[in-house]
Amino acid sequence: MSPPFGAGFAAYPATGVASDLAPAFGVYVHIPFCPYKCPYCDFNVHVGASAAEVGAYLDALAREAEWWAARHGPFPAAGSLYLGGGTPTMVDPGLLAGAVARIRGVLPLAPGAEVSVEANPETVTAGGLAALRAAGANRLSVGAQSFSRPVLAALGRRHSPEDVRRAVRAAREAGFADVSLDLIYGGPGEDAAAWRESLGEALALAPEHLSCYALTIERPTALGHAVATGRMAAPDDEDQASKLEAALDVLQGAGYRHYEISNWARPGRESRHNLVYWTQGEYLGLGAGAHSHIAGVRFWNRKLPRAYAADPRAARAGEERLDPAARAEEWLQLRLRLIEGVDLAEARARLGRDLRADAEVLREAGLVRVAGGRLTLTRRGLLLENEVALRLGG
Repeated sequence: MSPPFGAGFAAYPATGVASDLAPAFGVYVHIPFCPYKCPYCDFNVHVGASAAEVGAYLDALAREAEWWAARHGPFPAAGSLYLGGGTPTMVDPGLLAGAVARIRGVLPLAPGAEVSVEANPETVTAGGLAALRAAGANRLSVGAQSFSRPVLAALGRRHSPEDVRRAVRAAREAGFADVSLDLIYGGPGEDAAAWRESLGEALALAPEHLSCYALTIERPTALGHAVATGRMAAPDDEDQASKLEAALDVLQGAGYRHYEISNWARPGRESRHNLVYWTQGEYLGLGAGAHSHIAGVRFWNRKLPRAYAADPRAARAGEERLDPAARAEEWLQLRLRLIEGVDLAEARARLGRDLRADAEVLREAGLVRVAGGRLTLTRRGLLLENEVALRLGG
């Protein structure tokens, strides 16, 4: 197989304010292990792995990276490296740091690259953070989810609000100058006051970045089963819309820049790795179930950690090639989520059709603004983004 980069690499350049921060190439490393599975979680996570299984898996990650570099390199220097999960911070920090060092040895990082690690608050330790910092990590993404004990319990989370505060303090003491907090709104029993309290508690920790996600119910999860059997009501759309509006008001008032529907940051602290995804950039995913996008091909690895670790060179489970029309439509859907919006001239060039007539209908409905050749969502449009996307879609 020929090298994946070349004529196809970076063939779909990003434009605009936030997307200019997106690296040309990113690396994702999946750590699938968790101490328990949250009832809303539909990610590829696994509970109960032995220390030997975890060690074999981390070795396999490095072997997969080495195989890619030997067979398909050289790769461009990565502008972002993201350790996601699962719960990377529950893994032995020395072993994890060793795997990261091996990966970086064959997939080099660009100067000033963003190196992110996801963390569950109760698994954060001073020693673990020190090891991650020594391995080059400079950004910690903490899954706070809520600062309400009843809401955390309803979400099946086992950490406390104080665990979140302790994790952020430990991150600062370890030298992390870039901390992100994840929050979930619309969970069972969460009223408007509890959500605003969570926003206030999060702001009190002065994170550089905040992600606020509406609770979504996926069928294969415990909450999905509870909704399907009538034991729990599905999240209320109007309630979730009002909570998104509260986040818009509170976070803007605190000086955070809204740059993607669910994400806010201090200027210049946007998640560069996630911008790779949102701008159709190219990335290599390592690990069980990890997805990649290289030279117009999306492909993914098998999900089971044991099967993956047995031979990471044969991990690919499937692939998808988007034709130009499908890629252009995907570009439009992603651009609508970015607050910088859609350049109408670029949209016409990519889509082969003019959006201005539909944009005018949406403008009259109060869902979009059109100015300077760019379409952006209004506040009402943010709440009804799916309807806007359907109207503009081909």
